[in-house]
Amino acid sequence: MSLVPILLALLPVTALIAFGLVLKRLPGFRNPEFWSGAERLAYYCLLPVLLFTSVAEVDVAHVPLARLAAALVIPTVIVSLGIVLARRVIARDLPAFTSVLQGGIRFNTYIGLSLAGSLFGSEGSAVAAIVAAILVPTVNVISSLGFEFLRTGPTSLLALIKAIVTNPLVLGCVAGAAANITGLGLPDVAATVLDPLAAASLPIGLLCVGAGLQTFSMRAHARAIIASTLIKLLVLPGLSLTALAILDIPTVPALVGLIFQSIATASSGYVMARQLGGDAKLMAALIAGQTVVMLLTLPIVLLIGQSVLG
Repeated sequence: MSLVPILLALLPVTALIAFGLVLKRLPGFRNPEFWSGAERLAYYCLLPVLLFTSVAEVDVAHVPLARLAAALVIPTVIVSLGIVLARRVIARDLPAFTSVLQGGIRFNTYIGLSLAGSLFGSEGSAVAAIVAAILVPTVNVISSLGFEFLRTGPTSLLALIKAIVTNPLVLGCVAGAAANITGLGLPDVAATVLDPLAAASLPIGLLCVGAGLQTFSMRAHARAIIASTLIKLLVLPGLSLTALAILDIPTVPALVGLIFQSIATASSGYVMARQLGGDAKLMAALIAGQTVVMLLTLPIVLLIGQSVLG
């Protein structure tokens, strides 16, 4: 894999995000309720369907699930603990800390799935669904614990468990895994309905990513923005690449996992910050800033990953 395929894979992702950014500013598309509805459709319906169909059909025989999970979860936990230890340095208060934590470990599922499919075809899409199934619960647990133990929001253990087991992405992955394990797979009749829905998830999701980008003041949050962006786009990928190499993960699953660990944080972090008392303005700045910087760092990270992982 050279620089050209990476840039070509980034091109449609970047174009759709930019189109969403422009579209929201055009007459007829400025209503926040329109984008809120589109985001809900993508997150609660289309993306879970995509994850379900991908996991239901994937052949996991060539994917070392336990080692892959360890190579992705362990670096995420290490980075999270590092942010906790350094919170007084990189965040001015506890609400800001929760946003730095989310910005340091969350990932935009739409971007990850789109890039994995563009670079590695159907195998990449299937493996990306597995990676999402591993990381979505992980980052949601850690993010929720950040709010819980630092008491910046009215969560509880029961609420945390409920949030995880009712997460639409988790449900999509679990349902797909059940269909895969039982041998049911995806019947042809079901595929005729679900495949078009799955195909719509990524373009609609990426348009919503672009529409959700907001301008921000670098001066107001410089230290937190720089720290969280460096952690998410360089430190976490570096630790993950090391773990993937040490645990000898096959090339395609390893590179797909590296993609997810190297992409910008997710817009769902803004919703969580707003609901649980975090710094929502800082979270919005992290989403916008990381999305732009990612376009520069991701090709470099993937080229290094290719040379290390083969």
